[in-house]
Amino acid sequence: MASVVALLVLLLALVPIPEVGEPVEVLAKPGGAFLELDGFKVYYVDGGSGNITYILLHGFGASVFSWRYLIENLSSYGRVVAYDRPGFGLTERVDPHRPPYNPYTSSGAVEMLRRLMRALNVSKAVLIGHSAGGGLALLFTLKYPELVECLVLIAPAWRGWSRPWYWDLLLNFPLSDRFGPLLVRQYVGSLEQVLYRAWYNKTLLTEEVVAGYKYPLKARNWDRGLFWVMKYGNFPDISRELDRIRIPVLIVHGEYDEIVPLHSSLELHAALANHTYTSLRVVPGVGHLPHEEAPDEAIREILNFLGALGMLRGVT
Repeated sequence: MASVVALLVLLLALVPIPEVGEPVEVLAKPGGAFLELDGFKVYYVDGGSGNITYILLHGFGASVFSWRYLIENLSSYGRVVAYDRPGFGLTERVDPHRPPYNPYTSSGAVEMLRRLMRALNVSKAVLIGHSAGGGLALLFTLKYPELVECLVLIAPAWRGWSRPWYWDLLLNFPLSDRFGPLLVRQYVGSLEQVLYRAWYNKTLLTEEVVAGYKYPLKARNWDRGLFWVMKYGNFPDISRELDRIRIPVLIVHGEYDEIVPLHSSLELHAALANHTYTSLRVVPGVGHLPHEEAPDEAIREILNFLGALGMLRGVT
């Protein structure tokens, strides 16, 4: 029996699995570029100029596309850098063992951001993070506070989480790296349902917006990248470390967020308010994506916050 199982495993290991998608270079759009970072290509947008640099960190399943309104408007108030986090967008789906760090882990994402800032000659930045990108902004600030001017957290996913033991068992099963991406291909349709839940005003979720979110599914090995995010992605419990955040923080949250409930940001605001200047702004009539459903209001809140800190002239 053991020999039969061994033969079956060997046969499965030899089954050719064709790659999907096109090379990321051919998918790049005007205004974007690739940066060679630690042996893989990172897709990013870099525009505007000035004394302030904003770095935009998108959430799960998103890309620089989700920042289209902020990129356009904030570039009048400084330099704006947005990049596709590993596993998403047009950033190359690099094998997690190839770079000097695993970019799909939370600690690897922090290290990658530090190296990206150095490569782009950014000494200090305003970090603007949405959802999981907000969690990354907090983690980065905890490790490298000297590199952060202030934080803007949009519907931040900041609570610690880890997978159940049986998920770890399944994801680390022999040949899981080989066949896991095949399962991802089968269930990718469910991601569109998550996008639908993220918008409160469904009339704004146009075909053009859906196409923008789905465009990275054309990238080479998008399925492997998403599998690696699922396999290695986690988020540590930072609730007891929030007292070390001493820079100003703006939290922007949609009134009807179904993905990250509003009470999560209320608790984060209360935890930070004892130690630093923190402002919480609730955007009415929107869901998980206030910077897309109500971009004018989201941008106004950001500019007012920075103006109150004395970082922008002519904005109060």
